Amino acid sequence: MYYLIYVLFIIIAFLVIFILFQRKKYISRLSKDEKKLLEVGDKCSFYIKEYNTLKDRIIKESQKDSINKKYKGKTALIGDYFLPSSSNTKAVLEELGFTVDIAESSRYLIKKIEYGEKYDIIFSNNIYKDGTGSECLKRLREIKGFSSPVVIHTTSNKKNHFISEDGFDDYILKPVSKDNLTPILEKIFNI
Repeated sequence: MYYLIYVLFIIIAFLVIFILFQRKKYISRLSKDEKKLLEVGDKCSFYIKEYNTLKDRIIKESQKDSINKKYKGKTALIGDYFLPSSSNTKAVLEELGFTVDIAESSRYLIKKIEYGEKYDIIFSNNIYKDGTGSECLKRLREIKGFSSPVVIHTTSNKKNHFISEDGFDDYILKPVSKDNLTPILEKIFNI
């Protein structure tokens, strides 16, 4: 597992260095649309920093006794196509004791549930390459026997819309941290 984390870290670090080098070289020739893409790159850098910080904390935590993990034995599914974001959320959940799976599309997330996989909690992105989080939730609710709580996992500030209108069980802003996730988990699991 650590090997996979280190390989992922090396790939991400290489991409960040490459982007920063290219950014300086071409910034004067950019259009407005291209400058907006650079802003997205800046957000990606934030996720990478958060991921690296969490990775270091997880390595230290894994060396401690895992008995102290509050949610040991619980499972979570994260629906998110953006690797730095899903890796960050996964790291926080694993730090709390969850066993975590990731679905890169809403279709894949729905298929996991249709094929009988059970999760104690699901985190759904707001937007997928193949649909929206709201559409995904509607399809999940149509599956016979489905009862897992589904939390919207987004950068959008439409909390009331997602909970009141779309029917999500709760709402969390990205990037996820232990501090903003713990109250949601305590509420959902009545701890």
